[in-house]
Parts: sequence; C-alpha cells; structure tokens
Amino acid sequence: MPLEMEPKMSKLAFGCQRSSTSDDDSGCALEEYAWVPPGLRPEQIQLYFACLPEEKVPYVNSPGEKHRIKQLLYQLPPHDNEVRYCQSLSEEEKKELQVFSAQRKKEALGRGTIKLLSRAVMHAVCEQCGLKINGGEVAVFASRAGPGVCWHPSCFVCFTCNE
Repeated sequence: MPLEMEPKMSKLAFGCQRSSTSDDDSGCALEEYAWVPPGLRPEQIQLYFACLPEEKVPYVNSPGEKHRIKQLLYQLPPHDNEVRYCQSLSEEEKKELQVFSAQRKKEALGRGTIKLLSRAVMHAVCEQCGLKINGGEVAVFASRAGPGVCWHPSCFVCFTCNE
C-alpha cells in the first residue's frame, strides 16, 4: 500500500476520524508530539491520537499541548505534592503535605495504559459510552478499574471534571 494511503486506510479500519494539519505519515511520531503514551510503537501512537479530538492532540507548540499542560496543572497542582511549591509552611504542615501526597498517590492517583486490542478479541465494551471497541483498535485500560475494563481513548476522562 502506498505510504500516503496508510492514514486513510487506518481511519477506515479503525473508525477514528480526524483531519489533521500535521504530517501524519511522516514516520516521526515521537518528534511530532510533545507527549506520547509510553510503550507504543509509532503506528500505535498515531492510531491513539487519531481517536482524540484534534484540539486535544499534543502536537509540539499546539493548542493540544497547551491544553494537556493546563489539565495536568489543574488535576495535579504542584503545590499539592511538593513542599518547594508552597510558601510559609510550618514543619508540621510540611509533614502533613508529605503524608497527604503519599496517601493520594497510593489511593487515588493512576494513569491509563494504551493497548491495541488483539484482533482475536471480537470486541470489548467501553466503560463510558457502552459502545464496542473492536479487536485491532486501541483502548485505554486502568488497573484500578479491574481486568478487562476499558475505554475508547476519547471516552477515558476524569470522573470529576470530565476532561
């Protein structure tokens, strides 16, 4: 298949629509994005980002990169984790912050893992929207949710703020 046909075929095969102004078939997926999900091959990275709204794709120096940084700062404020970002804390408050931060990391902080569903899997059901995720498509898994629980990439959002 010609290289310029790959993005079109991927959209047909995997049902994710995006009209990118980026050079999707450059083969430099790791350089094109400010952040990529760990553990994926370049073609899987592109499949993942093709499933997200264009304005949330973190291309380098893009609105998507700015959105990601803004969300990280909102969901994980530095002053909630590190004493160095807080001013005028007493020694007792510093200890309390360290305990709070450790407890939050242990009990409430997690990150989804992107995986390509095996083609042998007929389908899985998205936890958020209830629609099928077919074998050969990318899905997000979260260990805290339990084995087999997954989401479409665009459906995996914060329960509280829906981002």
